[in-house]
Amino acid sequence: MGRWPSPALLAIFVTIALAMNSIIPAAAHTGLKVGFYRHSCPQVEAIVYNSMAQSTKADDTVAPGILRMAFHDCFVRGCDASVLLEGPNTERRARTNTGLHGFDAIDAAKRAVENACPGVVSAADVLQFAARDAVVLAGGYGWHVPAGRRDGTVSIMEEALNLPAPSMTVSQLIDVFGRKGLSPSQMVVLSGAHTIGKAPCVTFDDRVQTTPVDPTLAPSFATFLKGQCPYAAIQSTSVDMDSTAHTFDSQYFKDIIAGRGLLTSDQSLLYDSRTSGGVYANNGAAFYRNFAKAMVKMSQIEVLTGLDGEIRRQFDQVNSH
Repeated sequence: MGRWPSPALLAIFVTIALAMNSIIPAAAHTGLKVGFYRHSCPQVEAIVYNSMAQSTKADDTVAPGILRMAFHDCFVRGCDASVLLEGPNTERRARTNTGLHGFDAIDAAKRAVENACPGVVSAADVLQFAARDAVVLAGGYGWHVPAGRRDGTVSIMEEALNLPAPSMTVSQLIDVFGRKGLSPSQMVVLSGAHTIGKAPCVTFDDRVQTTPVDPTLAPSFATFLKGQCPYAAIQSTSVDMDSTAHTFDSQYFKDIIAGRGLLTSDQSLLYDSRTSGGVYANNGAAFYRNFAKAMVKMSQIEVLTGLDGEIRRQFDQVNSH
């Protein structure tokens, strides 16, 4: 692996990068604020970025994995890092979290932060910083992350079964996101996270392993997917989420417009009047700003602040008192 700058030097880089290429969010949730660790752990964001840069360089699946992890965390018990907790009946063991990965990257980032500032920065904040950095490292824009979250002490497998599913209709998605305080337009733009990463064939095989195939698929794309996902390999094969799956860009929306949305929940956005406008509106540079704002909003869902929860010493374990 290559050599990376020290956290002190990287702090300068991150400050400049945020000033030049970032989105400033709206007012944060009460108890959260940008620069929360300015005095208690001033290098925290540089440390997390440095760690994430090394992790994504070693494994290009880390960036989409962390982004998905942040989403799954916030939609169950709020953004409290409950998705990180290890155990036989925790959220990590839920069927809906099968394939969730990037835990080693969060472990590395949290350890690096603990070495610099023991007992100060929550795993929940590390995860949100890392999600922002995953986007930047994949070519997207950064944003200022309001911090001050505390870590939850409870994680229940069954509660993760209500996460949005790839087969959901637009009405179902609007309902699930709405219950978390997110609008249909924010749901559309957050779906744009599918611009990086892969999806297992099993999540969309019902669109191509049927006669006839899903009519909303472009014929050439349906043929391509059938070739990539023969019936015997459905459980073991994955396909790129969009045609530039290693770059965070607006190609996801371009593909949907062209009938190349991979999941039912992706392509259906084009055919519902409540969401189709968002597909076209994010088909370009506006996506980056809209995504940043939506991520900030999502990162404030049901957070623990003040004296609630705890500051975990280890990213995947509740503190022993």
